[in-house]
Amino acid sequence: MPTTPLSHPPPTRPFSHTAPTHKSKKRPHNDDVVDANPAPNHTHKHSSKHTAIHTPKHTSPPNQPPPSSSSTNPNPLHPDPTNPFDLTDLHTALARHEERFTSELKKLRSGTAARAADALGAIPVVPDKKDPHATFPLRELATVAPLGAGGRRWSILAFEEGTVKAIAAAVQRAEGFGQQPQRSEENPLELTLVVEGEKVDGVVKRVREVCQVWRERVREEVHKRGEVNKKWRAEGVVLSDDLFRLKGMVQKVQDERMRGILGREKEVVGAVMARGS
Repeated sequence: MPTTPLSHPPPTRPFSHTAPTHKSKKRPHNDDVVDANPAPNHTHKHSSKHTAIHTPKHTSPPNQPPPSSSSTNPNPLHPDPTNPFDLTDLHTALARHEERFTSELKKLRSGTAARAADALGAIPVVPDKKDPHATFPLRELATVAPLGAGGRRWSILAFEEGTVKAIAAAVQRAEGFGQQPQRSEENPLELTLVVEGEKVDGVVKRVREVCQVWRERVREEVHKRGEVNKKWRAEGVVLSDDLFRLKGMVQKVQDERMRGILGREKEVVGAVMARGS
């Protein structure tokens, strides 16, 4: 009888007393237990909005003036002792003089006609004799215009007939005219007069006089600022080296202004001589 081979049973897993026993525990609810030391969350997402970081502004140490600037003077008409190298006050004063004298030179350059119109329009007129303090420039009481291309004959057309006599008397008294305007036969509101052209030599002389006064005003402003610098040195506001530097800066400004005045004088004199009046 054939024998059937015996099959070997599968090996049994040895029993171990140290094998861990798994026992499910109920996870406490979040409301029941609060972790006193929660672990940091390293998986947080970065916010798309960046939090502004305020950094303190730089401030100057105590007893130290702020950095110098060319336009820190709160009052440009007066020197600033906290910024002694700021010459805004000097430039402001010189610019004011330049505006005035440039306007005067422009009138001299424009010719006899323009000067006559300006001079006539500026004549003070007293319309009412009963009120001598009520004075008006002629240009507010009448229009002034040349008659013809020569620029010698002029028309003064009053706005009101009651002021015609007062205007005529004012023109006759005015310096540089000294003549009685003639009443127009066609228009009772109109006065006419002849204005003689000024000679070239006379205009050139006046141009040079205006420029000389301009130079004097520049020297006065520079001297005034120089005295302020010396006062600051005596008070200890600036050091000796600072005073020397300031002197050079102020002198440079004066030299530049003088060259500008000389150039303007040559330009106007040349224009007057080329025009002939």
